[in-house]
Amino acid sequence: MGSWSTGVFGNDLASDVRGDYRELLEDGAPDAEALQAVLRSFAHDADDPDNGTCFWTGLAAAQMELGRLDPAVRDRAVALIDAGGDLHMWDETGLANKRRAVLIELRGRLLGPQKPAVKVRPPRRIPCPVQAGDVFLLPLEDGRRARLRVLAVSSGRLGDFPTVEMIGDRGRPYRLFYLTDDPRMTAWTRDQLAQWQVVDGRMLDVPSADDIQVIARQAQPKVAPKVTTSLGWRGLRKECARLLVEPNARPKGGLFGAR
Repeated sequence: MGSWSTGVFGNDLASDVRGDYRELLEDGAPDAEALQAVLRSFAHDADDPDNGTCFWTGLAAAQMELGRLDPAVRDRAVALIDAGGDLHMWDETGLANKRRAVLIELRGRLLGPQKPAVKVRPPRRIPCPVQAGDVFLLPLEDGRRARLRVLAVSSGRLGDFPTVEMIGDRGRPYRLFYLTDDPRMTAWTRDQLAQWQVVDGRMLDVPSADDIQVIARQAQPKVAPKVTTSLGWRGLRKECARLLVEPNARPKGGLFGAR
């Protein structure tokens, strides 16, 4: 488990517990069902002598934020705090006293008056302005346009996100070229196709169907390529602008791409 602060959610475990619990409520799970799902998912951590404090205090604090503090969860967290919590994990860091203060402050809030249940709404899904197989022109900030092909569109609880490939006007892909201090890394990027998964949480950055121009529709690949590089729509525009002026990124055997 990684920690970056002494705060209640300053570690991977408590942060994951809060995220999973809230996600279950956002998807419509009743309070009791959400709690039981989290208990099942983190059963090992709940009984672990090192991780138990982070789990129970994280779960109690997550429930308290939403006005759903379960008495059994509260009592378990308070009992762990009273027993010293996870202070033994902080002895060598010099932050044990700060962690103790965090736990004591949380204990007081858990035992104090609780707010009523907060309505938890599902997240607003991010729309996708293109479909798999589309070839479209994306306007850039300097007035040029980049030509992209949609290889796939993945759907999830947060929205629909396209995997795109930058291509020239003959349909050949650009290369994801970066000039670096390491010749081996530079050579590696010369052979990497300019493909990205566009994952954006900012609704304002997602272009509308009117902002882009679909110029062709092709059959999507039978097997979607494994693309591990992701960015948002704003980052995509910047990356396309960079590649348009990078000679080493030009499609092999093709022209210089759409403008």
